[in-house]
Amino acid sequence: MPKLPMLNKRHLVIVGAGMAGSKLAHDLWQSHGHLFQIILIGEEANVGYNRILLSSLLANEISQADMPLVDMQRMCDDGVQVLANDPVTSLNVGAKTLTLKSGQLIGYDKLVLATGSRACLLPIKGREAPNVMAFRTLKDVEVMTQLTGCQKICVIGGGLLGLEAAAGLVKRGHKVVVFHRSNWLLNRQLDEEAAGLLLNRFKQMGIEFRLGESPVSFRQQDDGRVSHVECQSGESLAIDLVVMAAGISPEINLAKAAGLETNRAIIVDKKMRTSHADIYALGECCEFDQQTFGLVAPIWTQINVLLKVLAGEEAVFDIEPTPTKLKVSGVHLFSVGKIQPSTEDSCIVFKDVGANHYRKLVVNEGILVGAILYGNVADGNWYFQLIQNKTNVSNMLDFLVFGEAYCCPQVA
Repeated sequence: MPKLPMLNKRHLVIVGAGMAGSKLAHDLWQSHGHLFQIILIGEEANVGYNRILLSSLLANEISQADMPLVDMQRMCDDGVQVLANDPVTSLNVGAKTLTLKSGQLIGYDKLVLATGSRACLLPIKGREAPNVMAFRTLKDVEVMTQLTGCQKICVIGGGLLGLEAAAGLVKRGHKVVVFHRSNWLLNRQLDEEAAGLLLNRFKQMGIEFRLGESPVSFRQQDDGRVSHVECQSGESLAIDLVVMAAGISPEINLAKAAGLETNRAIIVDKKMRTSHADIYALGECCEFDQQTFGLVAPIWTQINVLLKVLAGEEAVFDIEPTPTKLKVSGVHLFSVGKIQPSTEDSCIVFKDVGANHYRKLVVNEGILVGAILYGNVADGNWYFQLIQNKTNVSNMLDFLVFGEAYCCPQVA
């Protein structure tokens, strides 16, 4: 039988049952469950799953059984209350209450907003059509996996999500064209040289690309569905489905309506506190030092900080460089730190066309500040450690691009 909540526990409510909210609930339950009665609220019917694995699920490399991030059933059995498929519609900071879509009123002593983000829908005519979708949730993947035959699919966005969606869809036998408004793929994580190698690899998979271009509009049928994508050149491409993967926008509507301080996201301090007492925020919906967060590593750090803060311990959050990796089988890349050198930086570049191998290291005053690896990424974590530790690499510059094995004698 589920354990009955202790009356002297403080009520801690987490709004958002995605990765950040679910992991916080899980870790809080394990470490400080004696202090808090935890309520986790999610708008999706499926809660506590690993969003990072959506691309692997789409590519049919894993099954639904591999998706859970935390043991939600065990948490519930131990007294954590989970309210799924019932989003919060309003927050009253004065009364310390939340109203759910179902009409239920929830009170809190401490509140954590982990509302995540929404997929950006580009201002293209026809974007509200029923066969225009995002690639953000388990439900999105379920729609894609139910497609039969060889569908003609347009993916908008050549960033991480767009490329992972395109790879998964083409592996399922569909014909995919990717539009990307930059002149090269992953333009925030790669330079043009590495992106060119990546482009060739995806073309070998059978994916078509329209770089430096966004669709002008979608032509719709009488039933409202998109039938063609209108290109800037005047060309019209027949299409069955459009997948928007052109970035994300932090979900701040609830916080903003309640009067919390927001910019692009919900503003927090180094203890993850918002502008209102007893309200915290973390994950993709928060902003610290004018930066927002879309990768897992800094969000996991935020969770660790918040766990201590909620327990009355000292902890602060600080921004550190985070590596980028692409979750596509057979494609190996690693990018971290500064990728476009300034005039005061020096670059070390290695390229082996035959082996499809590329490395670019950016060094500033003897300190490694950025690294791009494509093909052989075995030294990625070592380069990352050098960047994090601000290790002086002046005595190994001649060997640095070849990796740790060549540089260890130099370090000694």
